Amino acid sequence: MMTGIAARAAQARQELVKWLFATGQFFWPWLEDLTPAQKKKLEDDLTRDEARIDALDFGKDPEAALEEARRLADSETERRRGTDQKAATYLPLVAALIPLVLTLVSALWEKKAGSAPIWLNMVLLGLAVAYTASAGHWAFRELKVSVSHEPGLSDFEKAWAVPHPRQTLARRLLLHTRRNSKGVNWKVTCIKMAHEYLLRAFLTFSLLLLVNIGWYLAGLLMKIWWPAHDQMLTTPTQAIAAVAEIDNLAAQLKTSPAWMVLDKNCRRPKAARAPLIVASTTVAMTSKIPAVLQPVTNDAGVVQDIRLACGGTAVGRMRVWYISNRLTKLPRSPGLPDPLAVSASETIVFLKKYWPPTDTKDDPAKFPPILFQQANLRRDSDGRPIVLVITRIRPGAITLP
Repeated sequence: MMTGIAARAAQARQELVKWLFATGQFFWPWLEDLTPAQKKKLEDDLTRDEARIDALDFGKDPEAALEEARRLADSETERRRGTDQKAATYLPLVAALIPLVLTLVSALWEKKAGSAPIWLNMVLLGLAVAYTASAGHWAFRELKVSVSHEPGLSDFEKAWAVPHPRQTLARRLLLHTRRNSKGVNWKVTCIKMAHEYLLRAFLTFSLLLLVNIGWYLAGLLMKIWWPAHDQMLTTPTQAIAAVAEIDNLAAQLKTSPAWMVLDKNCRRPKAARAPLIVASTTVAMTSKIPAVLQPVTNDAGVVQDIRLACGGTAVGRMRVWYISNRLTKLPRSPGLPDPLAVSASETIVFLKKYWPPTDTKDDPAKFPPILFQQANLRRDSDGRPIVLVITRIRPGAITLP
């Protein structure tokens, strides 16, 4: 049984290594170094091929043999020339991408182009630049000067020093062709690596553009499907009206609970001309009762979330903490959640205004998600705290011309 488990674990490990290797090759191709055994085999193959070429007998048709040897030599030369031409084509293409990369970096960094986050743009752009640089590196390696075996004076001297010069010359041509094959194969490998990296650079640049286009279109669709109720200031008239509204709202919130102020404003002619919608969303028991409520042992705490809306527009949210047994005998007003319906006195303990912004980095024409945050403590007739209300007022609470 243990042998079977060990065999399955070894197989799973091999599969994982293969998957990691394939994934790495997909994102960043590389060449594996030859083992000593593989290098020795290549050397032995070359030595054996040289011996076989020296032993060839072209006595039947030396002219045809010489012609075929020249054709093989020309074919190998043409293969070498083809890789050089491709490398010479790739290098200007890589050089032409440099101004494009600099322009993209400047535009993305200064947010003149691109809708996606700057970190995502920079990751894709950095990957594209790395691919482009690697393509240029392999193209330069292909163009590196290397040893080439060509027929020379010694070959002709050796050929014409024997009774059958055509046969000897054919053997010399085949020998040079075989010795050149290693260098030409290396050039082909370099150009294939340059091609792989240049292909990935092109695909990464394409992905960069597609991500920004998709991000922009997704933003438009989100605005259509989930329209934001937050308002933007587009004219001086709206800015003046917004400041006046905010100051008026702040003056009221200093002395009155937020839901009462919002209900009064919602009934105005220029608003919804209707009562404020106060809807409870969640109610849960809690053991963490705020200390301001002065809880005692065995008090049952409750936390409740309440949504505030005016004419279909969200104007605020409330989080309410209270101790349920303190509300049981208090008189209530209809139409409100329990902690707001009970009769109590109001004490505004905290009020914070978030607009106009005090930080120069914030855009004054854009409202923040929250305009005001108010903390209101409700007390019963004996002065005992019974309800703590935290209200966050949204930009939908003000009406602009």
